[in-house]
Amino acid sequence: MTRALIILTLAIAVACAPATLKDTDTPASLAQAVWPDPPQEARIRYLYSFSEPVDLGIKPGAFSRFLQVFTGKESQRMLRPYSIAADDDMIVVADPGLKVVHLYMTKRKKYAVISNAGGENFVSPIGISLGHDAIYLTDSALGKVFVFDRQGEHQNTITGLVRPTGVVFHSDSRRLYVADTLENQIVVYDDGGVLLNAFGTRGGAVGEFNFPSFLTLHGDILYVNDTMNFRIQAFDLDGSPVTSFGKSGDGSGQFALSKGLGADRLGHVYVADSLSNYVQIFDSEGRFLLSFGGMGGGIGHFRLPVGIHILKNRIFVADSQNQRVQVFEYIGGGT
Repeated sequence: MTRALIILTLAIAVACAPATLKDTDTPASLAQAVWPDPPQEARIRYLYSFSEPVDLGIKPGAFSRFLQVFTGKESQRMLRPYSIAADDDMIVVADPGLKVVHLYMTKRKKYAVISNAGGENFVSPIGISLGHDAIYLTDSALGKVFVFDRQGEHQNTITGLVRPTGVVFHSDSRRLYVADTLENQIVVYDDGGVLLNAFGTRGGAVGEFNFPSFLTLHGDILYVNDTMNFRIQAFDLDGSPVTSFGKSGDGSGQFALSKGLGADRLGHVYVADSLSNYVQIFDSEGRFLLSFGGMGGGIGHFRLPVGIHILKNRIFVADSQNQRVQVFEYIGGGT
């Protein structure tokens, strides 16, 4: 068995393992939940976590409360959050454990669930992105990208993909970028779903991929998690390589099984490593800056972190096996 297959098999086994939370994992005070440890200057601070709408101040309606009391179901709680998208109006979480997408409409204090598109039930909803007036969702098993309006109504379906995973929308150009993992390509569409471009092929050279997964944007730079090449590659919007960084390993700046990607306003790139249970932060040139996290169920600890989304200074991390999203804040300086 190749190393790539071993790592993929291990990742699946970890993903299926039950989570056991321990109170002893939790720091005695939120004041301790900063990284790096004192006396170094704090750069990252824990803010809060959420697993269900009430954690965000969204209370269930009367009918939902009735169903919970008389059926005992807690359908509003996340089972395996995988990827996240957020803006000032809403937080959207793809949950392949429940085969749904959670819509937390934070400004309107409402909650909704999407479980199908045009009557077709989701099988493996894993990639999520927000556009101007749309929600984009990849279902890796169905080989499709589903497009919804901001209220969760199905608008369009993009077909012709083999295993779509990561997805990100570029607001200025109105382009949609999708990682087709098994095809080792990044596929580009306009906001109406018309194919514009595709780039990449299987390999380890510059511009080639070995199972690309998560995507993120910073300005006009597209970052691609080239997962089984154990690196992050950066491209311009037309697919020309810009830079790359990372290598296989379990040390700082190295990847065991990298997943989610995010980029903040300063150009820092955040990478979640599911096997090491850390989030690593790099500068725009790919130099390692710091990491935060660690194995556990307490504040700031992870069990199989996957998706990352950056909104202003807030860092959302899908802590999948702890069945929650943790939210942190970047409080560092300009570098």
